[in-house]
Amino acid sequence: MSLHQIVCLANSYKHNNRCVAGVSLGTKKWVRLVGSKVQGCLTIDETCYVDGSEAEVLDVFEAELGENCSSRWHPEDVSVTGKRWRPVRRFDSQGDTRFLEAYLNKGPAILGGYGDRVYARKFEKTAIDKSLELIHPDDLWWWIREEGGKRKNRAIFRIGHVVRARYDLALTDPRWIERLRSMAPGIYPPAAFFERESPRTLFTMSLSEPFEGFHYKLVAGVLALPD
Repeated sequence: MSLHQIVCLANSYKHNNRCVAGVSLGTKKWVRLVGSKVQGCLTIDETCYVDGSEAEVLDVFEAELGENCSSRWHPEDVSVTGKRWRPVRRFDSQGDTRFLEAYLNKGPAILGGYGDRVYARKFEKTAIDKSLELIHPDDLWWWIREEGGKRKNRAIFRIGHVVRARYDLALTDPRWIERLRSMAPGIYPPAAFFERESPRTLFTMSLSEPFEGFHYKLVAGVLALPD
């Protein structure tokens, strides 16, 4: 077991629980934190500090990490002990932004491909290189729609420079879902959610657990970077 300071880049819905992922500032590697109460994820309580507040995107917190518990589709998974996480600071300086730049996938492929999902059978014998990455979406729109009486929240965007690809992916970031909750179904630009100029936005992309034969690509964390 060892203590790590981790910059939180996603605290997203995973069924009725949470998936927390980020970069260890010590090892400079991605980690996806797995608790002991529910297989493959964290309860909300396990993501909270001593004062009861939940770890947020762009928090730096200290956590005690245990054994590697990776799978063929989640190579970054590592267990956490029952010790409470300790908040350290916000990751919001110019140097912090430059740090994140080094982790950007400039596209156009996301998590190894251009679709919104990956066949689960692809990982029956071989492991994926990574299931987490950071991107800078361009031409971003938020799409809120109703399907079968259920509300769906999706991000539509492009990435890439020389070659550009368009994506339409599900959003699992609870805080951004809450921001969208007050809006009627429709398609909205980022400016609809900010009184002033929209900040630069990065996405933490995550590959889901297998579901009905596929692993889905998810917008797990929305990072609105300070000026």
